[in-house]
Amino acid sequence: MSQNKKKFFGKHKNEQELEQTQTLPPISENNSDKTVQTEENTAPEEASEKADADEKNEKAEQFTESFRKRFNQSKCVRVIIAAGLIILLVGGSVFAVIRSRNTGTEDTIPTTAVVTYGDIGTYIEGSGETAARNTEELGLGIEGKISQVLVSEGDEVHAGDPLVVVDPTGIREQLTAAQAEFTAAQSELTNAQAAITQAQSRIASAQSQYTHGSATAPFSGKFIASSTFTAGQKVSAGQTIGRMVNDSQMQLAVQFSSEYAKDIKAGQTATISTSVGQVSAVVSSIDSASGKGTFLVVLTVQNPSGALAQGTSATATINSDSAGTIFSSGSGTLDYIKEQVITAPIGGEITAYNGSNHTYSSGAVIMSISNVAAPDTSDARSSLTAAQSTAAAAQAKVSEIQTRILKLQQEILDATMTASIDGVVTSLNAEEGEETDGTEPLVVVSDLNDTVVTAELTTDEVQSVEPGQTVTMNMYTMDGSELPLTGVVDSVSPEPSQNTGSQGSLTTFKTIITVDSIEGQAISSGMMVDYKIAVAESDSCLIVPTSAIVHTADGSTGVFTKTLIDKDGNEIPFDDTLPIPDGMEAPEGYQLVAVETGVSDANNTEIFWGIDEGATVYLNATPNTSNAVTDEENTAYNS
Repeated sequence: MSQNKKKFFGKHKNEQELEQTQTLPPISENNSDKTVQTEENTAPEEASEKADADEKNEKAEQFTESFRKRFNQSKCVRVIIAAGLIILLVGGSVFAVIRSRNTGTEDTIPTTAVVTYGDIGTYIEGSGETAARNTEELGLGIEGKISQVLVSEGDEVHAGDPLVVVDPTGIREQLTAAQAEFTAAQSELTNAQAAITQAQSRIASAQSQYTHGSATAPFSGKFIASSTFTAGQKVSAGQTIGRMVNDSQMQLAVQFSSEYAKDIKAGQTATISTSVGQVSAVVSSIDSASGKGTFLVVLTVQNPSGALAQGTSATATINSDSAGTIFSSGSGTLDYIKEQVITAPIGGEITAYNGSNHTYSSGAVIMSISNVAAPDTSDARSSLTAAQSTAAAAQAKVSEIQTRILKLQQEILDATMTASIDGVVTSLNAEEGEETDGTEPLVVVSDLNDTVVTAELTTDEVQSVEPGQTVTMNMYTMDGSELPLTGVVDSVSPEPSQNTGSQGSLTTFKTIITVDSIEGQAISSGMMVDYKIAVAESDSCLIVPTSAIVHTADGSTGVFTKTLIDKDGNEIPFDDTLPIPDGMEAPEGYQLVAVETGVSDANNTEIFWGIDEGATVYLNATPNTSNAVTDEENTAYNS
């Protein structure tokens, strides 16, 4: 990419209105009569025919040498003028002309201009590349043999259109094996739960001989106490001691549009989205008559780690073979799949309590209460602990296999790749019969109706660019022609990036420019574009040449402006004038008028107030320095 350049452009409504005279500024050292005259104002002074030619040449050489010495000694030369001295001894006359280095003619540098209205702007130019704002890559992570390629590169597609199909035979084989593992794991879990039941029965039988009671878990899950309890504490019969919740699974009840009533079925896979991420789920039940225009769907999601919390807001999408991805009409809140209040079965003293927020298997004792000594059930409890451990491991295995099954089922669905946006196939890397390993996308779809230009701005440039600024562009098309474009700055990345080129590493900031759409014109991605960002513009404003601006030591800004005279010959005072800075003298007939400036470029500066249209301003005001031409030198020069 070519290096960006900051350029300035100023344009006038009427360039001829910038009236410029040919009078050089009066340069003096405590003597206002010391001047250098040009041919336009006065004719070169004719030497006397009787003067000695050698004496004239000697004086001219003295002037030239004196001027050259001071020019070389100056440490701050603000205006460079190449002077050529041409001595013509024709008819005893000597003509001296100071020529402008820029023109090579006898024209002098303009010293005044007229305040006029015009347009002014500052721009940043560079090169970028077009890209579609919305692009989707399909086929990543899908392995197998490509069985169908239904599109070609350049085809226009719509959301839901099938594009490429990968034969999911291998995935189906993995799914069959996983389902067999799931059956075996469920059998292990059933046996472990039976062992738990047996141990619990032994404990119950021993405890039934005593006047006591136990609050037990009605199902496997977590116990959440309603208060703080300790052994030895008294409780009343029927007193609520907490609640039992099954947090290994959560459910989400959420509404979907009635138009999808025939597309959503129990057992379909779904995705639940919360503020912390996404999790897989399964449709567990449907209430098709639950709302006007919508119907209620209940989704079940595994929560083995307990990361999902009750009351969390969530939305959902369901994967349907007939309708693709279906989005919920609103959000719902996660809830426990099962919850039950736990009460003390009898009144008495707490003899055993394992605490709150512990996980219990179904039938496990949460709290033991008795008004007599508790029976010895240590053996039965040891058996129960072992059975619970076995059941927990079996449950974890079941959950892991179930997650794997859901993933394989999703991969089978993804094996038929469909477009999720309207757009154009901009890349196709698939041929029927070929194997794919899922490391590269097989098809890329881009929305070419929403095009942006990506640009890289330097550290200096990015300080002037912000969203909303207008941009004009030229795109180079495939046939070599140029297509004019317009747009605005959309975003500027706050994070820098390093770009390495032939000239070393350069820090840049990625900038996105939105391109205005052109009816009937699609803009391809990857096309080179020259852009011009308008970072500052002002139209129909008062402008003066930038060289007229004077900055004072106290931070004020002024312009030497020609004194205004009324019809009676009286001076018209300006509203606000400034003292002349040290080392600078006001040109005769001019005052330093305070102004407020706006947009500025290399040639012109905007004026907000202080002077009016038509006023004459003085250009190139220079301090009174030792480089001024003296009277003696001026006399020698014109002799």
